[in-house]
Amino acid sequence: MKLDPESSTLSPLPDVLSHGLVAVSTFGLLSFFCSTSLFFYLTWKLIVWHRYARVKTPTNQFLLLIYNLLLADIQQACAFLLNISALRNNAILVRTPLCFAQGWFVSTGDLASSVFICMIAIHTFFGVVKNYRPPTGAFYCCVFAGWAFVYIMGAIGPILHGKDFYVRAAAWCWINNAYSSERLWFHYFWIFVAMFSTIIIYSVIYIWLRTKSSKGDISKKTVHGATPLMILYPLIYTVCTAPLASLRIYALAGHSVSLGYFCMAGTMIACNGWLDVLLYASTRSDIVFAEEPPSEETGLETFVFMGGNGGRKMGNTTSLGQPGYDRNGSQLGSLRTPSQESESRERLYGLNQIGMKAEVTVSVASIEDGSAGRSTMGTETSVSSPVTPTWDRRSRRSHESRGSNV
Repeated sequence: MKLDPESSTLSPLPDVLSHGLVAVSTFGLLSFFCSTSLFFYLTWKLIVWHRYARVKTPTNQFLLLIYNLLLADIQQACAFLLNISALRNNAILVRTPLCFAQGWFVSTGDLASSVFICMIAIHTFFGVVKNYRPPTGAFYCCVFAGWAFVYIMGAIGPILHGKDFYVRAAAWCWINNAYSSERLWFHYFWIFVAMFSTIIIYSVIYIWLRTKSSKGDISKKTVHGATPLMILYPLIYTVCTAPLASLRIYALAGHSVSLGYFCMAGTMIACNGWLDVLLYASTRSDIVFAEEPPSEETGLETFVFMGGNGGRKMGNTTSLGQPGYDRNGSQLGSLRTPSQESESRERLYGLNQIGMKAEVTVSVASIEDGSAGRSTMGTETSVSSPVTPTWDRRSRRSHESRGSNV
């Protein structure tokens, strides 16, 4: 197939690309480094948790979504990182393995990033608004379906059109200009669907939170920690993705777009990776950087904005239950300590030898920022006497007998 001038090899690079691709490559490298670092860190943590966990529990679903988003961001960063080759050669060479690889990574990376950001939005909606967590099997099927969809959309073109499908597309390699329909229906149509769906979903969550807060159903402190994120998540994604997507659609309509605009838009979308790392690692740090396997909880209390604690309470609560009445109905005493993320329990054997007159609950109240540099700690004690111990009955009989003798 004979390539048109806009799709053929470009050598030497014009000045606008010689300078513009430097910024695209730099931010692509930054995104690749940040995404890869966090990806390998989470991989190591998941392996350690799986191997050494005493109790096997399903992995936190939101953590797995971030994990898959990082994998998508790595592919997207690779696409723009490969512009270093064009700078080194002072040319964009088509019909080479490197050009084909860049076109493949642009197609799969951009689409995968959009798909998993949309999946995170949907999962957040069900976790926050509906208080619902999908079954583990269904969740894994959705993740698999997302990746299958991405790779099918990326593979159809090369299967149908061969090696001429990924060639130069203005400032870097992507889908051939001759296949404008494939550009739209295999790529940008779905990106716009994911983009608008993400904006709508987070808008619904934001309105729901404000409504519940005004009615007093949710504390203002909790809402304050979550509502800014419902604006920030779609905003960063849209600002990074929309410029390049809009330029491509504008070009599909037959208009001419300068290479400088493509470099600007490419620089913005190349920032997707490091901004995702910064955003999710800082606002969902209790899940991303948990020392122990995080619980399956993905509700409002897992959001943190601007150093807030997301409505979580600090400190532990320890309950000593009377023998014979533990949580599972067995005849053993129990010590129950819920931590910030999960609840751990240890059963104390031999407590049937100890008489207990009451149930005593000792709790450390949450630290409230009531005044600068001051904290408040409180202690609660609740007393109930469901059973009278042996020593108390003996004492009572002795007292009654003395009273009758008098």
